[in-house]
Amino acid sequence: MKRHRKTLAFSCAMVIMGILLSVQFKAQNTAERELYQQRPENLIAMIKNLTDKRSKLGSEMADLSDQLYDRRNAYEDQTLVGKSLEQELAKLEIANGTRPVHGQGLEVTFLSTSMVQYSDLITLTNELWASGAEAIAISGIRVNSNSYIHYRQANGGLEITVNNQPVTWPLKILATGDSNNLEKGLTLPGGYVDMMAYNKIYPTLRQKDDLELPAIKSPPHFYYLKEYVVEENTSGQPGETANQTAQ
Repeated sequence: MKRHRKTLAFSCAMVIMGILLSVQFKAQNTAERELYQQRPENLIAMIKNLTDKRSKLGSEMADLSDQLYDRRNAYEDQTLVGKSLEQELAKLEIANGTRPVHGQGLEVTFLSTSMVQYSDLITLTNELWASGAEAIAISGIRVNSNSYIHYRQANGGLEITVNNQPVTWPLKILATGDSNNLEKGLTLPGGYVDMMAYNKIYPTLRQKDDLELPAIKSPPHFYYLKEYVVEENTSGQPGETANQTAQ
């Protein structure tokens, strides 16, 4: 009984396979007959049409590849420009004192018994800048081109302030830069240290491998300063701007 069922199943499978092969053979023969029945000029037109489509697809693929290449280059260029702008911004922030910095430099200390005047700190700051200082902080207060050092009234009399903030004692001035050059700039014969010694003030100088300077607490605000923009010369006369012409 089982053998009869296996034989029957095998026979059915063979019949179905024969039907499929027959249908495929007929379809293939039909397609071949349709091609053979076509006129030569129709076949040439079909071949030309397929060739044109293939060429058009190839051109589109080449254009898409070029667009992809251009967009990748544009993205890389934008990335490079962004990094360059970030680096320039960091340099400006360091120069303006709006970013904390660290590095080797010189530490200048005045004891609380030193009769230091505000003008002495101004002179010291200028000497440090002239000796190659890249950043300066007085009593933990960052100094930049807009900083001011002066006296103000206090309970016990006058006190020295930097950017309107009182200094603390012992008074420490930190300057980043080449520590050797900074110290030599202050210890030249007849220089800053000799001048202070003449007034019986003896600052302590220490070269440091790493100093940390904070950012300025209150960035400067400009109330009257405006950007100057050079307008194009529309008058046709060399050396004359549009504003001058309008006047």
